[in-house]
Amino acid sequence: MLDDVGFMANAEYEAIKAKLSTLFSEMHVEVPSAETDLFDSGILDSQRLVELLFQIEQKFQTQVDIEDFEIENFRCIEKIAALILGRMNESRLPQLSKVGGLSG
Repeated sequence: MLDDVGFMANAEYEAIKAKLSTLFSEMHVEVPSAETDLFDSGILDSQRLVELLFQIEQKFQTQVDIEDFEIENFRCIEKIAALILGRMNESRLPQLSKVGGLSG
């Protein structure tokens, strides 16, 4: 069962990375790889970061909270995907506890 959960989380993480790559393409930004440092490479600047945040909230139906505004969270596609996955999982927890009878 735990292997299935890990596999599902990894599959979702990979899907988020792919969707982020597409998002950057739609913003007319070429990112060589999911590990590319978006700031050091000059891909992200303050204006593009604001646009990216808006697009993330729209495309992933998740909110990026103020405590998430650390440069490290947006350093590369992999870190952004991890942030989004964490946010999505947090939003599911209350639903799971109600539906599945899990207690906190």
